[in-house]
Order: sequence, then C-alpha cells, then structure tokens
Amino acid sequence: MAHGMFGERCGTGSVGSMQMMTAPDPSDVLRIGDREREQAVAVLHDAVGGGYLDLTEFEQRSATVYAAKTRGDLRSALSDLPGAAHLLAANVPTVAAGSPEIMDIGWTTVKRQAGWEVPPYLMISGSMGGADLDLTQAVLSPGGCVIEVEATWSTVKILLSEAMSLRTHEYRGGQNSTLKDKSGPPTVPGGPVIDVRGRAPWTTIVVKRA
Repeated sequence: MAHGMFGERCGTGSVGSMQMMTAPDPSDVLRIGDREREQAVAVLHDAVGGGYLDLTEFEQRSATVYAAKTRGDLRSALSDLPGAAHLLAANVPTVAAGSPEIMDIGWTTVKRQAGWEVPPYLMISGSMGGADLDLTQAVLSPGGCVIEVEATWSTVKILLSEAMSLRTHEYRGGQNSTLKDKSGPPTVPGGPVIDVRGRAPWTTIVVKRA
C-alpha cells in the first residue's frame, strides 16, 4: 500500500505531482487570458530548447496551458521550470486602501508624460474629455497600478513600456464602450501590471506599447 501511495505522488511526468509540491499562492485564483497562455507556451518552448523537457512532456504541458483558466492552472504546468519565475510571480496589483487619486477629465484632456508619479490606485472620471497617459518613463510601484475608468463620452489613451503587462478582466465597459488593446505581450519579463478596471459607457480606451 505504501509503495502504491508513493507511486501516485511521484509519478514520472505527472503535472499533478508538481501541483502537490508547490505552495499555494493567493493570486492563483485569478483568471488568465490568451496573453498569459502565449507567454506560458513560450516558456515551454525555451525549456525544450534548453533540454529541460522532451517533446512528449512539452505536448502534455502545452495541453494543460491551453486549457488553463487561472494562474494556478499555469503554475501546475510551469512551476519546476527555471524560466517560469517571472510569469508566476505574485505581482498583480491590488486596490490600495483608502480613496483613489481622482483625475478629472470633464470637458478637457489631461496629459501625463515622462517622469510623472503614478498612484497605486488612479480613478479617471468626467465626461466629454480625454486622458493621455504615457507610462513608459513614469514612476510607479514595481507591482504596477490600478487604473479605474469611470468616465462617459471620453477617450483614454495608455502607452505602456516594453516590460509592462496589461490586465483588463475587471473592466466592465458599458453601452458603446470600446477597449482596444494594441499593446501585444511584453517583450521584457517581470515588469509591472497595469490593471484597467471600471465602467465607461460611450468611451473608448486605447492601449499601445512604445
């Protein structure tokens, strides 16, 4: 019986065994999208090239990645690979305690460029206005920030650096609301996460990368 139990826990190539050996992380319950899946597959490709995985293991783990719904699902397929640390790091920004810093764009366009300090929690509000946010040389927390858009009839433009990741799963949109993600995946791993949230009817949000 003891031998059978040992075999179940340490079976060769078992994704389940990796999950049992990995300490739970609070961020593992967060949902992931195609961007994170593509990054995870890239890690698997690098692992094959470096001799860490054979082709059979690559196929098995790729199937797990493509079926993944949460960060925890990704962790089960990547946790024992040296190139996965940046993808599994718990750097998801959280809403800071207290009130957000308000950026009022009512009937005006507010621009923020190089060197501006980004608060951990920024709320953009107003109507018939615009926000032009250049984050490429901004000063912000290593974990990133939350940008909550609660505007109407407005346009919000966000420019990311090559290391920043975009998260939009909590953006609720609204009537005739459009969020255009033109940024693509980050080209430098381990950067801060820009978490765009809110509800902004009749508003367009455009995200690009420098």
